[in-house]
Amino acid sequence: MLFSFQGGNPIELNHTTRKEIHGNRQATTTPSVTPGTANGVMGPTLADLPDDILLLVLISLESARDFRALALSCRRLHRLITGDGWRVFVRSKFPSLSVPLPSRSLHGWQQMAESLTWQSRSWDKRALQFQALLPRPEPGRDHRRRGGLFQPVIDAHFDPETDQELVIWGAGENIVARYRQRRAAADGIAAPSSVLWLQSEGKDLGFTAGYDDVRALSIIKDQRYPHPVFLAGRDNGDLALLSAGSRDFGRNLVRFRPELPSDSGSENGFGDQEQDTINSVDVLQSGPKTLLATATKSSVFLYSLPDDDSTETAAPETIFDLRRDVFETASTQLCRATWMEGQGEVLALALKGCKEPLRYITITPTGWTHHAAAKNTYVENMFNIGYGNICPNSLTPVQPPGSTSTAAGGTNLLLSAWRDGTCRLQDLRTPSSFDTVYQDNVDPWADMESLMTYGAERFVGGGMNGAAIKIFDFRWTKTYFHTSGLSCMDSVPFSQPSQPFLKPPNRKKRRHEVRCNHVLGTRCYWHELSRHIYYRPNASFFLSNSLPRKYSASGIWSLTKPSDISPNFYIGISGGIIEATLEPSPESSAHVTIDPNFGFQDWRETGPVRGEVDYESLPLGAAMMETGDGFAFRQNDRAIRFPRMWTPRAQGLEAESFKSSLRSHHRLDHRYQIVEDYWPESFAE
Repeated sequence: MLFSFQGGNPIELNHTTRKEIHGNRQATTTPSVTPGTANGVMGPTLADLPDDILLLVLISLESARDFRALALSCRRLHRLITGDGWRVFVRSKFPSLSVPLPSRSLHGWQQMAESLTWQSRSWDKRALQFQALLPRPEPGRDHRRRGGLFQPVIDAHFDPETDQELVIWGAGENIVARYRQRRAAADGIAAPSSVLWLQSEGKDLGFTAGYDDVRALSIIKDQRYPHPVFLAGRDNGDLALLSAGSRDFGRNLVRFRPELPSDSGSENGFGDQEQDTINSVDVLQSGPKTLLATATKSSVFLYSLPDDDSTETAAPETIFDLRRDVFETASTQLCRATWMEGQGEVLALALKGCKEPLRYITITPTGWTHHAAAKNTYVENMFNIGYGNICPNSLTPVQPPGSTSTAAGGTNLLLSAWRDGTCRLQDLRTPSSFDTVYQDNVDPWADMESLMTYGAERFVGGGMNGAAIKIFDFRWTKTYFHTSGLSCMDSVPFSQPSQPFLKPPNRKKRRHEVRCNHVLGTRCYWHELSRHIYYRPNASFFLSNSLPRKYSASGIWSLTKPSDISPNFYIGISGGIIEATLEPSPESSAHVTIDPNFGFQDWRETGPVRGEVDYESLPLGAAMMETGDGFAFRQNDRAIRFPRMWTPRAQGLEAESFKSSLRSHHRLDHRYQIVEDYWPESFAE
């Protein structure tokens, strides 16, 4: 049974009305059917169906525009969609993203849907803007340090209940933080954000540049503390829980170390275990406990966050010394330990100086066991990959697509970057159908030091080959396409994408594909091809040329995002920080250029920042290049035609002469559009 809408009321599409829809010439001789009837007999309407059935119908709708139109059709559907409909939309269209439960009216499910669809469109159209946050030099002060520019580690957190964002990074021996909070709009005009900068000077605490640099950071939001707290691990082995409060920023709350006072009566036996350089610290919220996995050069120290705020020193619950059973040679070192989510049963390890650089530890009630990551022979032969050196900071757990499990169930899928330029998604325990190898099809040898994922939709990577980020699509089945909300066209998507290896779809246009037919379930030619992987290539953004000369050779050391629903993320480069924000170029004065619910209208801070921190902001112009479908190929080492490099133009002025409805169908943001994209040959098959 099919349903449609007539005069704002749902009616059944019986045999007669179907003929009318398909243009049957004898439809005028068929007796008329009144809304809600079939051949004069009262029949069920769409609004008469139970809520459970209606929610199943709503899942099949492809765009937020369809949801809104259905909500405006009658009061019953309006109540259902505003009550549960938008929740169904968010959960079904963005199932892999970690979306918090709305706890206040300001950010309900409808606002979540509005922001996530806006962000999806901005990601697909490569609408990213950048600004650098760099230390401001003081006259007469020598800023040189051992080893040159500092290598920042960074973490961020966004609280949707208060609209407050916190970003913290280690700047050598110092720690810098910025609070930023959205303010409610007054009379339709967005109020300026509340911004607070804080800094903890390492020299005031007895730390020395180079020897005591911050190597690991992690923000913790715990109900036991009235404000956010964070962990900081240093080169000298110091690991501490510090306050992120505005009045006592950097104050030591708990120090984590294996040494215990002689009169403590502890039987752990960790007094002689040295805690050297902190290479990483990973936090896992496991029920009421907060577990800390701390990686040093040779061991993994497992700590628990103290239950009360009176504890000043905490000892590890256990220590996994890898030198005896795991390390192959005396030169082998542990670089990183990462929880595979769950309840704290599995830890992924990145090693260097051994034949098996990717391992994992399984924790049992009686002890622990270690294993090398499973190898997939089929994937090895397909992509001709080996197992050389891993990029240790890149270990990132990934929930498989379509999985109904939560973080409590854990995952076996791990995304990691390798020194041969590949990014590998693999099941640690056993070969699986999810095992895949990704690679930049234009610059295949550029490795990525750090990775950051957005659910199972996309991931971002950056490495030491300059200040450049690469955006990859996981290439799993998508459930939302922003193009579904645009009008039909009878042409191919434009402009022509850059695909070094992938061929365009061999699909000829059929006569009936001028418009989508929702009754038959068919899409028009443009809508169908817009979903094809050929017209959705990956992209790289290059920032080095817009940075000051001192930072032009800076590589990327870390990546972090405040949350999956945030429209911005942060890039740690040598000597500073870069903030990236989704911001489409305005096509008209009414065009929304900032996320309407989670974006910051005044996110740019040109010149010296407000506060006592010696930092300044600098707007950056990025060049963008499309880099292919993102899968590794055996032919990745062969010569290819260099793709087009897009540089931002003055709001796409060259394409202003074309009507807005046509410009909105362009694959890329308005700033990357040029007149040639609208020439007739651009629409040719």
